[in-house]
Amino acid sequence: MHCAILKAEAVDGARLMQIFWHDGAESLYPAVWLRDNCQCSDCYLHSAKARKLLLEALDVNIRMDDLTFDQKKVYITWPNGHYSEFEANWLKKRCFSQEARAGLQGELFLPECQYWGSELQLPTLNFEDVLNDDDHAYKWLSSLKKVGIVRLTGAADKRGEIIKLGKRIGFLYLTFYGHTWQVQDKIDANNVAYTTGKLSFHTDYPALHHPPGVRFSFCTVSSKQSQEVTLKS
Repeated sequence: MHCAILKAEAVDGARLMQIFWHDGAESLYPAVWLRDNCQCSDCYLHSAKARKLLLEALDVNIRMDDLTFDQKKVYITWPNGHYSEFEANWLKKRCFSQEARAGLQGELFLPECQYWGSELQLPTLNFEDVLNDDDHAYKWLSSLKKVGIVRLTGAADKRGEIIKLGKRIGFLYLTFYGHTWQVQDKIDANNVAYTTGKLSFHTDYPALHHPPGVRFSFCTVSSKQSQEVTLKS
C-alpha cells in the first residue's frame, strides 16, 4: 500500500491526530493509541513484532505535545519528551474510519464463501502434493476456507496417514475418543457411524467450538473403514 500524507494536525485538544491523505481520504487516530503503538526500540521489539511498553506506564489521558509531518511520516513528541515516528503506509493500513474497518474486517474475518447447491463440485487435490508442496497446501487450505470441504486422493492404505495431514498445518485436538479413532462396522453399534448405513455430510465436534476446528476423515474403500481426527485451529 503506497500512501502520501497531505496534512496532519492535532485536534480535540491534542487528544486526536487527523490526517488528510492525497487520495482524498481522512483518518483520525487517538493519541493514547499512537503512544501505545510507538514503534521506537524502547517501546517495540521489532524482532518479535511485539510491544515492550507496559500498560501500567501508559497514560490514558495523554495528549500530543508537538506534531510535524511530511508525505511519508508523522513525527510526534510527547509531554515527557518521548519521541515517536509513524510511517504513512503503516498508519493508512490501520485507519479507524468505518469504511476502512469494514474493508479490513471483510478481508480478515469474512472471507469469500461458496455456498453449496446441486452444482457443487468437491475441490480435489493429491494427498502427497499437499504434504510436500507449500503451493498445494495453500490451495488446500484456501479451498477448505472457501468451500468448507476438500477431497484429497492418493494417500497410502495404512494407519497414520491422517496424522501426517493434521500435523502439516497444526496440532491434533484430543477428544474422549483419543487423537484419532477408527470408524468401522460393529455388531450392536452405539453410533450410526458404526453401521453399514450411509452418512450425510456432517461436522460433528468442530461445530461445538468457537472458532471451529477442521474435521478429517480418511476413508479406505477396500476395507470399508475410515479413520477420523479433529484438528484444533
